[in-house]
Amino acid sequence: MRQDDLLHRPRGADCFPTADRGFTVRLRARRQVCRRAALIYSCNKYTWTAGRKRIQMERAFTDSEYDYYAAHIREEDTRLAYIFELEGEDGVWFFSEEGVTRTYDHQLAYYSFFQYSFVHDCDVFRPVSWAGSACVYQIFPERFYNGLGEKDYVTCAWDAEPTPKSFYGGDLPGITEKLDYISGLGVNCLYLTPVFPSPSNHKYDIADYLDVDASFGGKPALRELVQSAHARGIRVLLDGVFNHCSSRNALFRDAVEKGPASEHWDWFFVHGDRVDEKACNYDTFAAVPYMPKLNTGNPAVIRYFCDVAAYWIREFGIDGWRLDVCDELSDVFLRALRRAVKAANPDAVIIGEIWHEAGHWLRGDMLDGVMNYAFTKACLDYIVYKTIDAEGYRDRVIRGFWRYQDAASLMGLNLIGSHDTDRFLTRVHGDAELLKMGYAAAFMMPGMVSVYYGDEVGVTGGYEPGCRKGFPWEEERQDRGVYRFIRALYALKKQPALSAGRLNVFTENGMAVLERSAPGQTVRLYMNRTPRRRKAAAGVTVAANACAVMILDDQGTCLLPCE
Repeated sequence: MRQDDLLHRPRGADCFPTADRGFTVRLRARRQVCRRAALIYSCNKYTWTAGRKRIQMERAFTDSEYDYYAAHIREEDTRLAYIFELEGEDGVWFFSEEGVTRTYDHQLAYYSFFQYSFVHDCDVFRPVSWAGSACVYQIFPERFYNGLGEKDYVTCAWDAEPTPKSFYGGDLPGITEKLDYISGLGVNCLYLTPVFPSPSNHKYDIADYLDVDASFGGKPALRELVQSAHARGIRVLLDGVFNHCSSRNALFRDAVEKGPASEHWDWFFVHGDRVDEKACNYDTFAAVPYMPKLNTGNPAVIRYFCDVAAYWIREFGIDGWRLDVCDELSDVFLRALRRAVKAANPDAVIIGEIWHEAGHWLRGDMLDGVMNYAFTKACLDYIVYKTIDAEGYRDRVIRGFWRYQDAASLMGLNLIGSHDTDRFLTRVHGDAELLKMGYAAAFMMPGMVSVYYGDEVGVTGGYEPGCRKGFPWEEERQDRGVYRFIRALYALKKQPALSAGRLNVFTENGMAVLERSAPGQTVRLYMNRTPRRRKAAAGVTVAANACAVMILDDQGTCLLPCE
């Protein structure tokens, strides 16, 4: 056994305190290097010599390269000291801060055991209570429904192809009017893209953070929507665009007009002694001149947005924030924002838009979870592009899940598309069975799940703005089979196995299988990319024309409509 066969990240994703005053300890080992793994530990490091204990670790996952082990410890004290005892083909080894050794001197262990020195209650990363069963529905308000009637700024018909500057006339009263539809689908959480005043249709260039766009109905419309949603048991998340603002925002205009004398001058990154909008001598979101980037390292900016975030929770009762371009915000900003949000409502959730590895932000002091685009990409590669097989998909899902502490995984937002991507149905060239497969996988994952408005009735569309069509309310324009399938998924997500069950991922007969298990209930998703291939699932032989996606309980009963 070699040290590079093993990976353990102490006081991070592989050793963390849990809400029940316990610890989870993890170890990754090269596949088949370990026959068994045990944890030798003491929850009072000062009594290691006399008080240490030994427990077997459970093999939680196996992929093509690694075995993943985990143990959960719950003791009275919280000063954890531990080493690993590993049995391989060549005998017993010990793994500590010294590395891999044949023997271990327990009398001098205080030099080299792994440790979590002390658990302060405020440092425990606790999942928001409702996140595990959160069934999210993402709405682009301008394209959902017009509840206010005729508007003189509308530029196109509701069923027209979207353009970057087209306006359809959707608004917040329209969402309120359709809450019965949303509730009937099974949604218990709405995520709205920005609702604040903005000159664009997407509103990611915000002109005023303390108001609601008049075209959406203003503050009264948001208040009514939140209250009406809450009355139906539906939470509401808003989109926090704090990385940049509109060039029309009064904060930026003040810097333009007054130059370095402006109290907001250092709120932006201006290169020179005056703002030159034509030359764009200031940092922006991407390369968009009308979206100047905010200096979120500035204490005044931090205070301002902490007040903004708390205001909408305190005064309007929103249930959390999705943070746009989150990985460009300063760490100091995010820590302060978290304190402000949790002070306003400890049960509010903070989800970051981070498309890449996000462990830095998921330690309990900044974000609760992230939009799980790593999962999105795994689904695309397996279902759409077919660049990976079932084993490759299993590996990607396991490794994505293992990256972060359990609390972060329980608050991640699993999705297969959003306002920033092609519609999944377009990616699969209109194959509704493959769309169902993608969504079934998303609903099976631990954490929150999100459906992008219109996907549930078969809306298509390419990359933005194509993915931002008007919702087709006429049933003759909807795929009702997809609707029934997504509605069944929403109902299933609230069952114990899918809301709080343990995840397992494996392959069977060339299919990727996702499994969730809770006491008394096990649910398995079989993802069959070649539906005509004969397969066996849960002891039940399925005909050669088997459907592409099946969710079965442990008795082999299909839990979803197979149309």
